[in-house]
Amino acid sequence: MLPTIDVPTYDVTIPSTKEVIIVRPFKVKEEKLLLMAMESKDNHEIIKTVKQIISNCLIKGKLDVDKLPFFDVDYLFVFLRGKSIGETVEVSLTCNNVVDGKKCGNVFETNMDIGKCEIQEKEGISSDIKLNAKQGVKMRYPTYAAMKMAESGNPIDIKTNIIVNSIEHIYDAKGMYSYKDYSKEELKEFVEGLTEEAYNKLQAFVDNFPTIAVKLDATCNKCGFHHQVRYTDFFDFFT
Repeated sequence: MLPTIDVPTYDVTIPSTKEVIIVRPFKVKEEKLLLMAMESKDNHEIIKTVKQIISNCLIKGKLDVDKLPFFDVDYLFVFLRGKSIGETVEVSLTCNNVVDGKKCGNVFETNMDIGKCEIQEKEGISSDIKLNAKQGVKMRYPTYAAMKMAESGNPIDIKTNIIVNSIEHIYDAKGMYSYKDYSKEELKEFVEGLTEEAYNKLQAFVDNFPTIAVKLDATCNKCGFHHQVRYTDFFDFFT
């Protein structure tokens, strides 16, 4: 039997639960899976592959990747990507500085350090949303599967579906009503029966989900303007 090559392991904290797990870097077989998914240009296939890679790289700890909030998946993948392929990603920036009344427009290359990836959360957003004096909704962060289920329809339907898939339970003076005990249709009927004011409170929660973010500081090599850019799109980290 051929020897097994030792690989480094790393502690990483799951953002939503603060639990620490131990992971290893990608191996060639995982890089091959990721390359195939990227070549497909299918975002759903990429996410499916990313979740498989995270599961493959888990060495120790409890982790059901299918039940993780979507931003946990994003964060864990970016962490693994940094430890496996490198923490530097080359990006192109277009200078938006205005010089003598004209936009510079210079396109220049710079590096993004994904080792500085963090979770960006907006202050003042609570998961416990009071609809009135006696009623409220406890919200949760959806998984990628739940987000995918919400994609069909017009923009209002999509937003409503995301809200429905983010409900943990509804409560009033009589008790608590878990999402597990009701169909999607029943929950959607509840949401669509709210006043606009109450609906907007739920919408504010889903409009401000936590996201991964990497801050980039770069200086234009033509006009010298200093840029501060924050990358938050998961698919920016596949270069």
